[in-house]
Amino acid sequence: MRTIILTSAVALIPSLALGNPSCAVPPSGPIQAPPAVPIQAADSARVTAAPANAGPPGASPGPAAMTGEQLAASPVLARIASHGASLSELGMAHGLRTVFARSGNAFQVFYLAPDGQAAIGGVMWDATGHDITRDQVAPIPGTVPTVRIGDPRPTVASAGAPNVVPTSSALKVAEGTTYGTTGNPQAPRLWMFIDPMCAYSVRAMGALKTYVAAGKIQLAVIPLSELDYEDQGRSTPAAQIMVSKPGDQMVAAWTDQQLAGTPPQSAPTLLAANMTAAAAIQLRGTPTFLWRRADGSVGRADGIPDDIGAMIASVGH
Repeated sequence: MRTIILTSAVALIPSLALGNPSCAVPPSGPIQAPPAVPIQAADSARVTAAPANAGPPGASPGPAAMTGEQLAASPVLARIASHGASLSELGMAHGLRTVFARSGNAFQVFYLAPDGQAAIGGVMWDATGHDITRDQVAPIPGTVPTVRIGDPRPTVASAGAPNVVPTSSALKVAEGTTYGTTGNPQAPRLWMFIDPMCAYSVRAMGALKTYVAAGKIQLAVIPLSELDYEDQGRSTPAAQIMVSKPGDQMVAAWTDQQLAGTPPQSAPTLLAANMTAAAAIQLRGTPTFLWRRADGSVGRADGIPDDIGAMIASVGH
């Protein structure tokens, strides 16, 4: 377990939850906890209890909300809270108590086991594919987007937020980043946004090596730092080292784990530009893929696709 968020969990972000394996990004805007009555746990971490009727429409009925003392008494929640997370209960869903955890700008939903000894972090879906977790967090400001990728005329409600581009223009955004390439330059190009510390980015890179070696694609890798909230701040220096490398050395530096050292002074500016690009396409997690299909349309995959071969086959020049 990481300090606050479980590594294997899918963290909620201000967008639809990811369906494919990925490292989810933290929310970019301020998040306010739901109405609650605070109490102090034994370890002085803040734990709150939601109103007794908490829970979204359609959520399965269950017992009344736990008191703050009861939440604090759960060993697994006390462990999370002891690292500085603020916890609030969101009611019941299919027999599981829902707890909202927040630490700074990062947040996560956990489903508490009936005995209070374990918690599952992630997204709950029902048999129809409906995102129950999204309904549960919808009343909390900042957790549900006002902008969708692919809207023909996207708008951003919050002041100072980056302009959001439609999916059809996302490739132009990717082309303007600092990136590294590997593979035959004459092959169709697949773009991949990654966090160098993201296990799913590493897994995706491993799966793509065969296609790169076979000349099926040229892979363009765009470094980001999205997981500082989870990896004790290691993502930023690793990504800065990556963006400071020449384009033909960047990917090898990552895959060969040669990202130690002090980034040059230009690195923060280069990485900041990549982060702005990620925000512009409403990146929801790493890896995220973009490519041009043979018919000229733009493909996108958030997270590792179920069928990587099918994605590769659809990449055109």
